[in-house]
Amino acid sequence: MDDTNHLPDNEETPTENSSAGTASPFFGTAKEVVARYTHCALCGANLHFSHVTDFSRNLTQETARCPECGVKSRQAMHRLQ
Repeated sequence: MDDTNHLPDNEETPTENSSAGTASPFFGTAKEVVARYTHCALCGANLHFSHVTDFSRNLTQETARCPECGVKSRQAMHRLQ
């Protein structure tokens, strides 16, 4: 991953479940978290994200797909405020 986001290496990212002992994808330094979120877990390629917004329900559906191996890695619903 390139360094265009200029995140410091030693900055730890807080998690909601850090005391619960669960395996959260949001642990480690900021660069590690961004790399896990934006790259395919299988082949390491950059993920392509698509977003569909439903303004009547104030929701946005995010879908991440890997163009290299074709894996649909995640779907997330985000609430608009």
